[in-house]
Amino acid sequence: MSIRLIILLIVLSIIFAINIFHNIFKRKISLQYSLMWFVYVILIIIVLMSLPILNYITKFFGFELTSNMVFFFGFIILLIISFTLTKIISTLKEKVTILTQEVAILKKEINNYDKNN
Repeated sequence: MSIRLIILLIVLSIIFAINIFHNIFKRKISLQYSLMWFVYVILIIIVLMSLPILNYITKFFGFELTSNMVFFFGFIILLIISFTLTKIISTLKEKVTILTQEVAILKKEINNYDKNN
């Protein structure tokens, strides 16, 4: 993998980390959900800074180019993050449905109480 590509990926990772911090401070993203993105960015930077280990892993898994392996594992990590976020969204959707039902029941009870008094 060329040194220019490594530098580009490190710079993009740092810009992404700064973007995450910016969104946390503006309260657009929760710290709880941003931690997995920070782990992802740190892993990318660590892997990119250790070329001998990266070359060994590339040969071990049978990739022809190191850059192919980096992008493949990046893709796999993004799939894992997407699945985790899908699970979180599904849980939140279920909670919203339950909350909506409880509010509807409370409104009906309040209307019944008002009609009786």
